[in-house]
Amino acid sequence: MFKNLSGTLSRFPLAVVALCFALVAPAVFAQDEKPTVIRGELIDIVTPDIADFDLRDLPAARAWQPGDAIKEIPRRHYSLPEFQAAPQEPRRDPLLDQQRRARPADLRAAQSEQGRFPGQGFSGVQPPDPVGDVGPTYYVQLINSGAGAQIQLYDKVTQVPVLATPVNLDRFGVGNCANGLGDGIALWDDPAKRWVLTEFAAVGNVLCVYVSRTSNIFNGFYAYAFNTPSFPDYPKYGVREEAYYVTTNEAGGPAIYALERSQMLNGLAASVQRFTAPSLAGFGFQALTPGDLDGPTFPPSGTPGWIARHRDDEIHNIGSNDPLRDFIEVWQAKVDFSNPANSSFTLSANVPVTEFDSTLCGQFSFSCFPQPGTGVRLDPLREVIMHRLQQRRFGNIDVLVGNFVTDVNGANQGGIRWFVLISVGGGAWTLFDEGTYAPDSDNRFMGSAAMDKVANLVVLYNKSSSTTFPSVAAAGRFLSSPAGTLPLGEAIFAAGAASNASNRYGDYSSLNIDAADGCTYWGTAEYNPGPGSAWGTDISTFKLGNCI
Repeated sequence: MFKNLSGTLSRFPLAVVALCFALVAPAVFAQDEKPTVIRGELIDIVTPDIADFDLRDLPAARAWQPGDAIKEIPRRHYSLPEFQAAPQEPRRDPLLDQQRRARPADLRAAQSEQGRFPGQGFSGVQPPDPVGDVGPTYYVQLINSGAGAQIQLYDKVTQVPVLATPVNLDRFGVGNCANGLGDGIALWDDPAKRWVLTEFAAVGNVLCVYVSRTSNIFNGFYAYAFNTPSFPDYPKYGVREEAYYVTTNEAGGPAIYALERSQMLNGLAASVQRFTAPSLAGFGFQALTPGDLDGPTFPPSGTPGWIARHRDDEIHNIGSNDPLRDFIEVWQAKVDFSNPANSSFTLSANVPVTEFDSTLCGQFSFSCFPQPGTGVRLDPLREVIMHRLQQRRFGNIDVLVGNFVTDVNGANQGGIRWFVLISVGGGAWTLFDEGTYAPDSDNRFMGSAAMDKVANLVVLYNKSSSTTFPSVAAAGRFLSSPAGTLPLGEAIFAAGAASNASNRYGDYSSLNIDAADGCTYWGTAEYNPGPGSAWGTDISTFKLGNCI
């Protein structure tokens, strides 16, 4: 199988290939279970405005000053079906020992290049939602501010800010999008060589999406405002050839949008289709996560868009749960922009994975992980596969790489559950590898996972405990590493020196691969540098020595 991944990977020993075959587990449907097929609806056709400016000429974002108000963005928790799981005996994560038997080496020892510099600082908003992506010349970072998403560019070589001061993303917009609220996402669409920058509006139910007119980020944007039936909370985006896919947490259940990418790249009127996935019992906050393509190659034309969520069936399927396994649901979106009646959203696979526990401080608490010297506990954000669900293609094999937080000991200790799913030749999605990373008593959460072009995997995350201030760290593996482990053990990228003043943390981080070489990782996340309780953001870049 791995000989088909790419010429690069074919050099790995046969023992590794045999091990990889042994890890594959089939997708599971009950004998009487039929895949759920959901029909979409065309909800809007949007003609863009032309944001014809050089963003270096835009007015500076107003900097937060001590004494200014601090804005806390609430987590949106909807009244969906909620069932408290029956009490269970504390249970140790079955994958923990596999990781702890590995002989860890510091991730930094495997890095051939590395750099670290501060990103944007405290903006008076909790949480900052730090996110970024890397293009040919710049790393682009977005954070939340009191006036919505705030953007800064960093030169990839010098690592210094390009803009004299950050600017607000809503300067790109008109109408409702001229008043941004945040939850930004930055994407480099490498096949099209375009930037895609997004947030939602503060007024109305609107997704504000800005597509650069050329590969040069200073040459202006096509500005789209897509109206949605309800507030599009926690939007996450993925690049595919046929569409930009967006997932949201909404009042009527988790929603999925398909934006007409080909039209948007040309600044033409673009349609948007919407699907609604069934809600999971047990969570009031829930959203799926779209696959976001890395690498220069799209899957063959007609391949569905892949979108996923994790399912702890002890809380989502009480009375009919599998006591030995939990699941990753993989959904497929087939979108026909010419004839929306042909579009569909289907549960393609229930991929069985090792049991995990999503009841971190219960199912509904947004305060869980301790910090030193304060009673304020941090939000575990247990409900979603974290940004990004990376999609990468090796030959005829599609790969999905993701992570989420899990209770590793039944006592509300957070660890990173990471996973790799594969689909060979367009066939069923199967589990290729998985592991749980929690090497000590600290909590690890808010992860972002990515795989480079030779199938190395790294997870960037936050860590905290009653003795560890909120910090940024990462761990990783080579393709040839023992299965289920991140033996390139923890590297601290940004050590915290203070506790956060709010339980609202994250809500996400971002680890991305530079398309210029397919090897270099760029990551950003929140941490607390001190003194005081104001957060900062870290930007780290590195590559592993076997990727050339």
